[in-house]
Amino acid sequence: MDIKVLLLLPAILLVSMPFSIPLSQAATIGVSATLLPACEAGTTTSGSTSFGTLNFGNYASLTSAINATSAQLAGSIRVKCVNGLAYKIVMDGGSSGVVTARRMVNTTNSAVSLQYNLYTTAARTTVWDNTTGVSNTGNGADQWATVYGRVPAQSTPAAGVYQDTVNVTVSW
Repeated sequence: MDIKVLLLLPAILLVSMPFSIPLSQAATIGVSATLLPACEAGTTTSGSTSFGTLNFGNYASLTSAINATSAQLAGSIRVKCVNGLAYKIVMDGGSSGVVTARRMVNTTNSAVSLQYNLYTTAARTTVWDNTTGVSNTGNGADQWATVYGRVPAQSTPAAGVYQDTVNVTVSW
């Protein structure tokens, strides 16, 4: 045999042999996500998170009880938890430190105060406390808990602006 034929033999065999080159190949890719048991609460503005202010309004006398009901961004508590996650909202006693005897303090004379309290229902029979609070289950959307306030009839203190800050804790 001629040396040229021997050198061409592998090329001739490759061309004459039927073989297939795969034009595609299938494989799988794993995909996963973990949804954490989480909630968000309040509205954050300039780095501070709050629920707004429950405002009792302006009065010249406290001879009768004054009721106030919260609204969205004005004292109502916004909670957004993943669907099916149970959560609880509790409140501390504010500046008095006692949930059954909350008080607002005069902004110019802290020795003068005004009694008030916060309740879980419109009947204002159950004080919103720091242990039982209000429980609910998340649905993946904003849920608003209404806060019911009452300033009971009392001796009218000095005229002025009275305020308090109550810490709200949402746990899940």
